[in-house]
Amino acid sequence: MIDIKICEWLIDNADAPIRYRVARELLNDEKTAKKFEAGLLENPSVDRWLKSLKSDEPLQHGAMSMEHGSIDSCLENAMYKCVRLGLHGGLPQLVDSASYYIDAVKNYRDRPFRNKYNSFTAILSASLLGMAGIEDKAVLECMLGLLDEMYAFAKQKNYDIYISEDERAKLAGVPQNWRSRNDFIKYELIDEYGFCFPLVYDIMGMYTLYGLGDADINEKIDTVLSYISNDDFHSKIADGYGILIADPKKKIYHGMGWSPHYPGWFNLSDYFEESVIGAGHVGKPYIPRLLFFAEIYSCYPIAVKTKWFSELIEYLEKYKTESGTYKFPKEWLPEKTGYAVGGFHMSYGENRRKKNWCEIESTFYMQLIKQKS
Repeated sequence: MIDIKICEWLIDNADAPIRYRVARELLNDEKTAKKFEAGLLENPSVDRWLKSLKSDEPLQHGAMSMEHGSIDSCLENAMYKCVRLGLHGGLPQLVDSASYYIDAVKNYRDRPFRNKYNSFTAILSASLLGMAGIEDKAVLECMLGLLDEMYAFAKQKNYDIYISEDERAKLAGVPQNWRSRNDFIKYELIDEYGFCFPLVYDIMGMYTLYGLGDADINEKIDTVLSYISNDDFHSKIADGYGILIADPKKKIYHGMGWSPHYPGWFNLSDYFEESVIGAGHVGKPYIPRLLFFAEIYSCYPIAVKTKWFSELIEYLEKYKTESGTYKFPKEWLPEKTGYAVGGFHMSYGENRRKKNWCEIESTFYMQLIKQKS
């Protein structure tokens, strides 16, 4: 539920990105948002991230691709930041900066989408462009195709995805560092369904398809969310999924990663208490990553109805001030080089020299995740 007084406080106190998003997304006041638009586009953070989105810097620095990587100008970070700062597909400046990726998606239009070598790039690109509200026929076709193929697997409610110990012993050519792993994914699943497992990148953009108002599409989205929003997924499916047997005959194996597990699913309080700060968080509880996931999951009705989500809201209410705003510990909202999906880009663009920047960003965060709860 939206708190109108708090929204007014945010408009009075926040910098251009949050002011614009409050007017456009929380108050649905397009007229006021239009008044704030010039200030948004003149904002230094907005200008910086638009340039990052348009640049070819990742390839210059040896990144795996323009789409995937931890440096700022990879699509997954630059587009996420642009959207976080309030940019969207209705603004020509964003469409222009994203033009390389919009054109690239046209190469992914042939079905099936999820069982080709470029599946990961297709998933990432289409979902991020969808999240930004880019209206393009190829992007929409790709997103719908990816959803259809993911749905075909998710509706089976199959959590028995790993080969047996005896089968693992027969695998040849497994890299030394993976030989002790027990999470080798059944090759026949990949052979039948393709790269079918929901990824965090799917979740980042898939919710925008609700906007089509199509009951069949909504049912497919809900089926995918139901597959991952339960105890079976979190107890039987390894975090990161495990090792993909890409081609057993050619002895080709890949580490998957990027699974959409809810951080702290079984015990949210322990997750908060055991969290670490800084670069040493990999593989350990990390609150910024949890906050990233919560914000994305707040866009899905099935996720909002989970015990996990209600417990999260209850926990975060501890940080409510007497005036009705919120103030998290500053380290919960880091802004530094790294993967956005890891919680490294949590700033909403406030000038961090302001004394109340953390209160403003914390309060805006809570309004976002509570608006549909």
